[in-house]
Amino acid sequence: MTETPRTYKVEELAKILQLRPATVRANARNGTWPYLKFGERTMRFTDTHLNTILDKSEATPVERPTGRRRRRTT
Repeated sequence: MTETPRTYKVEELAKILQLRPATVRANARNGTWPYLKFGERTMRFTDTHLNTILDKSEATPVERPTGRRRRRTT
């Protein structure tokens, strides 16, 4: 017997990601994040969706200049 995957409501996922529920809904509706759709208004997210969202959201730090400037020689 296979186990039913865990699903999260919009509010639950928002709490996990420390975001507003409106942000979660917007990212799902515009296709940025995957989700399950049940009917007109019901969205659910699985653990696989959560992992995909986290992977997509991972940012690579940008190299910052050291702050040293070259002096012009005249």
